[in-house]
Amino acid sequence: MKYTTLILPVITVFLLQNCGDKDNSDAELFTNTIEIQKDFLLGDSLELQFEMLDTINLEAEGNPPLSTVQEIAFSKHFFFLLDNKLGLLKFDYSGNLLGTIGEMGEGPEEYIMPYAIYLEEKENIVLVADWVKMVLISYDLEGNFISSSRLPGRPISLYHENNTLLVIQEGLFGSNEETRNILLSSFDPKTLEVIKHQKSPLYSYTSKFTIIHRFPRILGRIKESTLFYLPQTRVRGLVEHKDTIYRKVKDHLVPEYLLHFKGFEKEDLPVIEYVEMFEGYATLLFKFNKQSFLVLLDLVNNVPLSFLKQPDDTNLTGIKIQRLPKHLSEDLFYSILRNEGGMQEKNPLIALYRLVSPSLNGNRDSER
Repeated sequence: MKYTTLILPVITVFLLQNCGDKDNSDAELFTNTIEIQKDFLLGDSLELQFEMLDTINLEAEGNPPLSTVQEIAFSKHFFFLLDNKLGLLKFDYSGNLLGTIGEMGEGPEEYIMPYAIYLEEKENIVLVADWVKMVLISYDLEGNFISSSRLPGRPISLYHENNTLLVIQEGLFGSNEETRNILLSSFDPKTLEVIKHQKSPLYSYTSKFTIIHRFPRILGRIKESTLFYLPQTRVRGLVEHKDTIYRKVKDHLVPEYLLHFKGFEKEDLPVIEYVEMFEGYATLLFKFNKQSFLVLLDLVNNVPLSFLKQPDDTNLTGIKIQRLPKHLSEDLFYSILRNEGGMQEKNPLIALYRLVSPSLNGNRDSER
């Protein structure tokens, strides 16, 4: 890995997520409201700044050509990379391929469309969720098959909650005009034994899209609460737009946060394209009028702290940012940088960096 002391503003443009209303009778009862003003985004507020620490070059000799990086799970001495076409790959931190975990195929130990992964390093287990086969597959960290378990729906993402593994899934029925259901299952991550398949859908929504990754995603946890984000379908001509963050209570969701976007012109069409929550904060990728804004929200004090604005198609000396920065721990983040080497596209870089402005630890005035 090569060290550099570059202050890097990072952003990318994700595929549009458009979702409809959740059919919840208490949808207007909010505990918290966070206002995001257009003037805040266009003003002179302090912008997010990242200090790049290292990059991992995946162009090492013998590495296969990667297509699109779906997900990464970091371990102490190596990391797993889920590639859309090659499956689950294991690399060291010098970017050398150490091996493959499982194989593409229709066999009981294989996957057709691996879509999400989960690492349980202490238990020597990595899990792969197959969207097409609707199964969870577990391997040890050397790639040996352990077991598999069937799912009632198509897996979208995997999350740890207490001592269980939550599997967020899309129901099998629905279309871009009809209601789609989000299902929830919980497993023992060590054995893949089913703890519970929730009988009723967690929530329902409609979408203009059919591509599998344009779904509402779980955010994470704050003070022992599991949170889900639900963007609303945008209608041009409005000057106020609202999205909701829901808290899971047993087998249903209740409104927890109202995100209120205010002060926009009728010709504006603001869209939230990606959200991630960590340690009481949320970062969201927000776009309107052909500009993208990475906004940092404080979910404890209910305020937007800072943002990063960047035009579309960001390029830095031939390197195109492919993924929004994702949180690792404390103030550390990582991102995927597409290395475009002339006519022949190279394997991407993994950038590791620290958020230096604002300071996360210095922005907490009170705890809820």
